[in-house]
Amino acid sequence: MSSSERPGHGRPRYLRLWRLPTIRFSLAVLGVGVLGMAGAVAVGSGRTAIAVAVVAVVILAGYTYRHRSRASVERHLIHALVRSRTLVADAPPDGVTRIRADSWLDAVRQAGFVTARDRGFQLDFMRRTAAGRLAELLGRAALPSDEHYRSAGLVAAAAVAAAELEDPERDVLRAYADGVNEAFAALGPPFESRFLSYRPQPWTVEDSTLLALYMFHTLSFDEREKRAEAVIRHTYPQAVADFLLAAEAKPVPAGLAGWRSSAEPPANLVAVDRPIAGSNCWATATANGPVLACDLHLPLTMPNLLYEMDLRWPGGMLRGLALAGLPAVLTGTNGRIAWGVTDLSADVLDLVPVDHDAVRVRTEEIRVRGGGTRRFDVSHVGDVPVARAPLLGAPVAARWTGYDPRSCDLKFVRLAHAGNVEEGMRVLDDADGIALNVLLTDTAGRLAHMVTGLIPRRRAGHDGPPDGMLRGPERPRVIDPPSRIVASANDELLLTGEFRIGYAVDPGHRADRIREVLGKLADSEQADPTAMLALQHDTAATMYEAYRDLAVSALADRRATGDREIEALLTGWDGTSSADSLSFGVLAQLRVRLAERVLAPLLVACRDHDPQFVYAPSAIDHPLLAIVRSNDPDLLPAAERADGWPGFIAGCVDDAVRTVRETGRRGRIPRWGRLNAVGLSHPLSMLARWAAPIMDVAPQPQSGTLHSVRVCVPGFGAAGRAVLTPAGTVAYFQTPGGQSGHPLSRHYRDRHRRWAGAERTTVPASPDGPISPRTSDDS
Repeated sequence: MSSSERPGHGRPRYLRLWRLPTIRFSLAVLGVGVLGMAGAVAVGSGRTAIAVAVVAVVILAGYTYRHRSRASVERHLIHALVRSRTLVADAPPDGVTRIRADSWLDAVRQAGFVTARDRGFQLDFMRRTAAGRLAELLGRAALPSDEHYRSAGLVAAAAVAAAELEDPERDVLRAYADGVNEAFAALGPPFESRFLSYRPQPWTVEDSTLLALYMFHTLSFDEREKRAEAVIRHTYPQAVADFLLAAEAKPVPAGLAGWRSSAEPPANLVAVDRPIAGSNCWATATANGPVLACDLHLPLTMPNLLYEMDLRWPGGMLRGLALAGLPAVLTGTNGRIAWGVTDLSADVLDLVPVDHDAVRVRTEEIRVRGGGTRRFDVSHVGDVPVARAPLLGAPVAARWTGYDPRSCDLKFVRLAHAGNVEEGMRVLDDADGIALNVLLTDTAGRLAHMVTGLIPRRRAGHDGPPDGMLRGPERPRVIDPPSRIVASANDELLLTGEFRIGYAVDPGHRADRIREVLGKLADSEQADPTAMLALQHDTAATMYEAYRDLAVSALADRRATGDREIEALLTGWDGTSSADSLSFGVLAQLRVRLAERVLAPLLVACRDHDPQFVYAPSAIDHPLLAIVRSNDPDLLPAAERADGWPGFIAGCVDDAVRTVRETGRRGRIPRWGRLNAVGLSHPLSMLARWAAPIMDVAPQPQSGTLHSVRVCVPGFGAAGRAVLTPAGTVAYFQTPGGQSGHPLSRHYRDRHRRWAGAERTTVPASPDGPISPRTSDDS
């Protein structure tokens, strides 16, 4: 058995079990009882000691009886935890198994083994999520998710994609599946499966393509945005619609005020800052060669969605972060090149009207834990699902590139064998796959930023259907720019030109900040791996400066009692989303309040055409600030026109302060970290909240926002940070959770403090020194 196949993550930490409520209460009662008995014995009162013991026993018996159902489930959980066979052997200090294999496919097989050993339940949970089979484990609470993914039809699409894989990719996925299944057979079910009394089914090639499509669906299935755009264009004149949907600043169109409703807008008509999977990535030249940094923004869960891999085989190596269940390193190095990815925000979904006669219906049946089944109908046209709700009264099919098997060709995996940037570019030009930005650098110092993936060919300025798909060289790229910097933060840098590629693109505040800091570092010759990590934790929130200026000006004009305190607070804002900031929470809430009061009355008419309409564009600040700065009194509520826009803005500041004070202590304004407390939850916590103390990471104050380089908000943030050099002299990673998925492992939450910024970190050199491919003589 190779070193990678030794089960485990160190000695189990059984003391963590005291956090379960019955054990915690029992220990407390026993502790008090022992102290009471000792005191009684010390004063020579044996009867008192006996009485204390009897009272303790009665209290414990009463508590156990009252909570007998939960106590029984707790015993079942403890049994599942301690019987798990993934906690037997020692592991490296960072929990990462160093795989030394005889071939590339053997390395992949071993990677499958260790991933299943450490994250077996997570693999099955994500597979079930994508397939719409969670209710079998979690009961009725999972039905909305299951109905959504059953309707999406990802299982059928994944099967087609797997059947059309080319041999190299099929061999990789088969080797990975073999490793996963070896772990399932050798180690038995994960503790979660034992607790839920089931065994995971064997892993297949189709399961890995299913997870790839699930991730692509998460990144790119913009149905809500597409529906909102269609409703807006149907409801308003073109000039108004263009203004509300603009990706850049536009002047307020004539006649906009005529659309302002005097009625109270319905709740949740406007949504500000919906977390969307994205990422930051950049590469830059330094005095000691190029450095690449990448942080992948995904939902924050326990265990973490990403898994660190370290593989070597004769003539090759690979180190980086991969999605658990898919042997494709999203950011990493092979000792010759380094790469990272960000979401492209590509326009890959069309809602296409369909003829009623062409629609076919199938009935889906979902088994529900605890008994019973749920049946519902799914409409489709051929292999394309029909949206569950009509659009403007007519059925529409969701034509998404993910239903084309080329979107899941997985040729991206071939980057593991590229020797330099030029070879990496050839790999990506030959690939279709998921629509991404990919950044590359190599030991020769070359830099590249490429648009990759299966992307519809849409001519700029034309609204008709796409004309096929863009092929390799047609997709935009930047190679060796004079600045010696390439950077992507889901912005539109490469998305303008002959073809219209992007949709709902990030407004670019993170990207602007990254390029600004990298430029200053280059000028001062201070760019190094530690500076790259510091930039990943940068909390500058320049987007909010406009709201600070509006608030300060409005309060200065009003000069009401109490305004000076708030005016001074906002004037003194340091420009960041630091957890210690008292100002930022007020500014964040002011932005939300302005959006609700300024934009929602203009959008009431949209609910007449779509009861589920929500206005949530990524560039919502463009129309909002344009209206506020217009000073047009007709765009104000009639009752507030006398005070003008300064009075209205000051009133919104009052609302924002009142809202944040409600969450503070004794009516004080809380620091941003209190408002932005971020935790990590395990899926089993949904079933047993009392198990959260051992399963979850409790919410803690965090710096960051969606528009800072350091993206960190409740439930969403950097699922992994990487700082890399192409040769592997530096290969440093931060993740919110550890490698292990077992709560009793020392590697379950051991990485959290560094990820959270609780420890100041200097990026170390790779412990193995420069990474070189393993030769056949290596042992």
